[in-house]
Amino acid sequence: MDDTKKEFIKDAKKIKEEMDLLFDHFYKIKHSSLLTGTKVWRPPIDVFETENEVIILVEVAGMKQKDFNIALHGNTLTIHGDRPEKIETRKCYHHMELNYGRFERNINLPEDINREKIAANYKDGFLEIKIEKKSSKKGKAKEIKIE
Repeated sequence: MDDTKKEFIKDAKKIKEEMDLLFDHFYKIKHSSLLTGTKVWRPPIDVFETENEVIILVEVAGMKQKDFNIALHGNTLTIHGDRPEKIETRKCYHHMELNYGRFERNINLPEDINREKIAANYKDGFLEIKIEKKSSKKGKAKEIKIE
């Protein structure tokens, strides 16, 4: 597969994820008692990298470390869990934006990650996952002679 096609597929996946988030925002059902077993919400994430690692930051307040499951399949990191509902049925809500119940996020990672060097930390409502990059052995540039 050439680079143009790979870039197109990557862009299409990103557009699909953004459209899913948009539709979730406008059409989501807030009471888990009305949800079917298949409704899964998506917490907001940041994915960025430094020189030495890829970092994923997931905003999921009100949970405990044991409530998360994190798995790496190929170069896709899957984060899922279940945030317990805090809604009392006898209250009359005037505004509700928080999501409860099952959630899942799948993140496509770059090829240069070290699968053996992954650490996760949950603090102050944020799940932070750090994945070390494979060390790149950059030496002097090699001159190529044209014959």
